[in-house]
Amino acid sequence: MTFRRDIMQRLAVLTTVCAGLGAAAAGAAPIVIHTATADISVDPASLRIDATAPDGQALNLMPALHAPEAASPVRVGAAWRWSDNEGRILTVSGEDGHVRVQIAAPDGQALSWPLPVASDGDWITPDGEGMALPVQDAFWRHVERREHCLDAVAGLSFPAWSHLTPERAVVYALGDGLRSKLCLRDDQGLQARLTHSFDEGANRLELLIAVAPPDPLAPALFYRALLKARGRFRLLRDKAVPDLDRLYGAPQAYLWGDGRDMAMLDRLRALGIARINLSYDQDPQTDTHLVTPAFLKKARALGYLAGPYDTFDNAQPDDNDAAPYVHWGKALYPSGCIRDAAGRIKAGFANTGCEMSSEALVRAPGPFVPGARYKQHKADGADQVFDDVDATGEFFHDDSPGHPMTMTQDRANRLERLNLAMRDGLVIGSEDVHAWSAGVVHYSHGGAQSHLSAVWPIQSDHKRFGGWWPGDHLPIFFASFQPTPDEARLLFGPGDRLPLFEAVFHDSVVSSDRWEFGLMKVAGVERARFAMALLYGTPTMWPLDQKELARVGPWLKAAQDDFRIAHGWDAPVALTGFRWETPDRLVQTAIYADGRRITANFGAAPYDGLAGDCVRVTAPGQARAQDLCPPPLPKP
Repeated sequence: MTFRRDIMQRLAVLTTVCAGLGAAAAGAAPIVIHTATADISVDPASLRIDATAPDGQALNLMPALHAPEAASPVRVGAAWRWSDNEGRILTVSGEDGHVRVQIAAPDGQALSWPLPVASDGDWITPDGEGMALPVQDAFWRHVERREHCLDAVAGLSFPAWSHLTPERAVVYALGDGLRSKLCLRDDQGLQARLTHSFDEGANRLELLIAVAPPDPLAPALFYRALLKARGRFRLLRDKAVPDLDRLYGAPQAYLWGDGRDMAMLDRLRALGIARINLSYDQDPQTDTHLVTPAFLKKARALGYLAGPYDTFDNAQPDDNDAAPYVHWGKALYPSGCIRDAAGRIKAGFANTGCEMSSEALVRAPGPFVPGARYKQHKADGADQVFDDVDATGEFFHDDSPGHPMTMTQDRANRLERLNLAMRDGLVIGSEDVHAWSAGVVHYSHGGAQSHLSAVWPIQSDHKRFGGWWPGDHLPIFFASFQPTPDEARLLFGPGDRLPLFEAVFHDSVVSSDRWEFGLMKVAGVERARFAMALLYGTPTMWPLDQKELARVGPWLKAAQDDFRIAHGWDAPVALTGFRWETPDRLVQTAIYADGRRITANFGAAPYDGLAGDCVRVTAPGQARAQDLCPPPLPKP
């Protein structure tokens, strides 16, 4: 009873629910919630959720969770609450035009809830930046022939999705997403189901459902409104630190080899680069070329952001040749490693060393290591730092007796150390920033990419993609990758992509591609990616040394200049609208809150005079639209 009483005290009760009957008992009447777009009916006996649209069409929003059983809902403020035969506590209410379903259960229970069978339309999912998957598309049905599940905090960039038809979008959102997954599979078309594990501090599932107009951005616009209503949305300017005004519009670059020499800054300035975010991963023990405090001072004087790569979740023995930031000394390695219930250490990156427990770092005696590193970076002259992994959403359970930890605590620890960098005055970036971490991060490397599950098998093929050796000019970054047509579509097919993350967070987080996917990395799609970056307002990614800068300099300069023309360098504004202009979805328009419309043509033929892989910028008060096209491809 203590568990149930605690859950009941914490469940919020909001807005008004209209019930068909007053007193409820076995065979309880449906709970009916009136919204502007539909009347939503919840059956307490089975938790089946239906709706009636204004045109009278009946819609099933969620099939029954279980077979009908006796249910006795009681009114609690503006909500209804009851228990089912599994001992779960169910609460239903209406909130700002949608139905809110909360399911609370003790540790050890799990839930699998199929979504309504889809025969047409699209599944709109924030798989990375965003995807539109036609239910009957043969390509995607083949891709999802085996069920593919996306973790709602690490796989979905925010926990909301929709089923889109020409008539409407049915939007589904999770209040949190921890321990939830959205799974897709082919069964006479793409079908979906929601799963949740009631453990690791995630003992309540909160599902929100709305019937919305047929907008491809519907789940993003819904989720942004939800964050704002709950006080969980932060604009980029609200995360103010010194030099943050240098971030928006800056191409993102990693410096390798002699790119870390002072001469590189002179070459960038001579090229006309006025704004760029320079990151570097270096080992003072082995690297010949090193970024120095003098380099950082000069970069700042030129108006650039510059700072190191760092990571706190990887630990290696002190006697191996890994970079110094993964060496923790005898005080923390191996004692700080994450362990399972049998005491086995969880292996680290590339199956070496271990995963360092975030709780072990919190409990370690002496100065907090991440804080000490941030302060050292600042003292060296860095004004930004890239903290790998922390913002992605891969959380761990730790059974080590000295630093036990749930996934919920791991998440809290990572949020705190990201926020610590901001409090220390650093512009902070991380890998694949997701909704849960967006409030404490300024930029994301990987956030602008979609369908990330396609990345790993391609990247693991070192013969084709390139590996981490030899030398400073690392093939994984600099070698050109020639994709098959299917791989090109999986990675960057524009007709399947949507700016969903941008529609939630464009004015909060600056997103770019992963560091392995510089703009020139994947052969044959460079021009389309150039256009997509301008359409979405996401800066391009560049691996650079002096040789590569000489090769791709005109493209880097064009990326900087065209971004400034299309979006400016002031604080970003919200991306508020998106539409497909042609049936093949290869001509697309993004609409911004200041009235700008940017149209991209990803087709081979001109569209209304707009050439392929070019964008057209139309701005209020502008005498005429301006077309922007990528420069000629550089030599290999």
